[in-house]
Amino acid sequence: MKLKSKNMRTKKKAARRLPFDLSYTQSRELSWLQFNARVLYEASDKRVPLYERLKFAAIFSSNLDEFYMVRVGSLTDLSLQPDDMPDSTCGWTAAEQREHILDATGPLYDARDEAIEDIEDALAAYGFERLRRRSLKGEARLWLDRYFDEQVLPHLSPLLLEEGQPFPHLAGGAFQILLVLEAGEQTSLALIPVPDTLPALVRLPGAGVRFVLIEQLIRDYAPSLFPGYSAVSRAVVRVTRSADISPDGDPGADYREQVRQVLEKRPTLCAVRLEIQGKLKTPAVKALRAQLGLSREQVFWSNCPLSFDYVWQLTDSLSDVPALFYPPHIPRMPAALAPPVLPRVLSQDCLLHYPYESMSPFLHLLEEAARDPDTFSLQLTVYRVARQSRLLPCLVEAAQNGKSVTVVFELRARFDEQNNIEWAERLEAAGCRVLYGIQGIKCHAKLCLITRSVGGKTQYITQIGTGNYNEKTAAQYTDLCLITADQQIGADAAAIFDSLSRGVAETRCQVLLASPTGIRAGLLAQIAQEVDKARAGRPCGITIKCNSLTDRVMIDALQQASAAGVPVRLVVRGICCLVPGLERLTEQIEVSSIVGRFLEHARIYAFGAELDTLFIGSADLMTRNLDRRVEVLCPVRDPAIAARVRGILQAQLSDTSKRHTLDRKKGYLPPAAARACFDAQQFFLQRHE
Repeated sequence: MKLKSKNMRTKKKAARRLPFDLSYTQSRELSWLQFNARVLYEASDKRVPLYERLKFAAIFSSNLDEFYMVRVGSLTDLSLQPDDMPDSTCGWTAAEQREHILDATGPLYDARDEAIEDIEDALAAYGFERLRRRSLKGEARLWLDRYFDEQVLPHLSPLLLEEGQPFPHLAGGAFQILLVLEAGEQTSLALIPVPDTLPALVRLPGAGVRFVLIEQLIRDYAPSLFPGYSAVSRAVVRVTRSADISPDGDPGADYREQVRQVLEKRPTLCAVRLEIQGKLKTPAVKALRAQLGLSREQVFWSNCPLSFDYVWQLTDSLSDVPALFYPPHIPRMPAALAPPVLPRVLSQDCLLHYPYESMSPFLHLLEEAARDPDTFSLQLTVYRVARQSRLLPCLVEAAQNGKSVTVVFELRARFDEQNNIEWAERLEAAGCRVLYGIQGIKCHAKLCLITRSVGGKTQYITQIGTGNYNEKTAAQYTDLCLITADQQIGADAAAIFDSLSRGVAETRCQVLLASPTGIRAGLLAQIAQEVDKARAGRPCGITIKCNSLTDRVMIDALQQASAAGVPVRLVVRGICCLVPGLERLTEQIEVSSIVGRFLEHARIYAFGAELDTLFIGSADLMTRNLDRRVEVLCPVRDPAIAARVRGILQAQLSDTSKRHTLDRKKGYLPPAAARACFDAQQFFLQRHE
């Protein structure tokens, strides 16, 4: 008989009746948790190489951390407001949404425990062992004892929590060792913060990859730090605090300084989750909850580590066992885009498909433009960028060569703020003009404009992408990069940069769709055309590949298209609030999600039975993208490139290996076992080798 997990929750009441239609929608937050469950599914899929499975468990864990910091943090703030309004997709208030999230999270911890146990059992055959002191004997234990005494103990600051003394602040994300101590009839709590100056793990000498995690090491030796006491129970604990905070100060103040002040506040924001690994007496848990202001439902127990950052540190140690990893992949450099790139893109549109193709042609283009005597201006939007960027130094060189360089830097890219501040300062020091967007509106567009003067006429080269200008993620995320000398597109891009320079959100475009005003209207017009075709009995269709679908207006438009008879195919990697397959409502809608080796990140919007009209760009179908961000969607006008984009969509829709389908009753169903298994990502890997 299976024991009841500590993470089981009681069922909550159903949503109330509300004025908006909930019959074909579902909770955004629960949909995201379903997405993360699909990530965890990869950790359990025995077709995935063994160490890659461990990486998926690590990704699942970091995803969940960020979800609690951002989404649960935001809902916590909203739940305290007097006007806590019901959500339009699930009908729950913020407080109710948080309750449902807590209910749904516990089983994910249990599933992760099972996956990690299975993975580590299998990895042991390759000499990979996560150990505890109690599992060591002889010389190995003596070595670990010496290591603790010499390398760890001097860094520790044990604290006996006595009555009347203030409880210490527990920083978000930091490990603490909490102990219940007894001395005679006296019971006390003790705390040992795990310093971030210590390495995350301790490698044991000898063959194989044998290690002890630093928090487990300190937990094992913790009782010896309190002589005269016996340890009744002890555990590793970690607090998650809200990170949902944005600069909202004086618009005239130094914006970088405002962001710095926000970053300083984050460690002190309210607690939203407590994780415990180990055994801890109930009174100790209650005392800790009371100090943090957390309910019993906000406590989660784990058998496996609370953080998996160590996974990435050990990857190289197992590199001599190829079977544990995906086969190595080096993004291909398209032969047609070998340097010089600039003349090629002037004569023909070009498309790069990351990570199957390299980002290098675009970088070469920027390098060439920086030295090109006819180029007089480079303009670029930056949301996230690599710490060791090759791209931004191209802009520095251009400025040093006398070009006018403008960079619109979004400092509010969550968790990348500090990196963006540092790069913005370096660009300014090099003579670039750095803008910080528009107050209250993030700039999420992926847009680059090279402006040249040839024969007295202005000539544009425009790059529009679906992903960030980040060489690291370009090797991990599937994205599209379109480079075009289409002068209409270039003129629209110039108008967008002009608006950003003037602090104006609205831009009138002739060809591009640009939010915060143009994308919603443009997509709704395309959907309406397909509805008109369906009513006229003509071939029609809507096919969308994006990361998230949460916007109520777009959901309703797609539902109405389905009711009119338009086939709607949605490939939504993450959140999808639209429930397919409901009779007379969404029975023409199919929703699927691909989670595989690479993170699916490209956004493609296709209209027509044969995918006749295509747009690519940075915007998802979320209210924030459509109304509160600068985003760009670009029509794919070149026939050859349009054919390539259609091929990408068709391959994704044909995937039988990694594509989960959303069932209206059962949720997301994993791919059925099939002899003829088609993996779209593997198809593109082989195609570009």
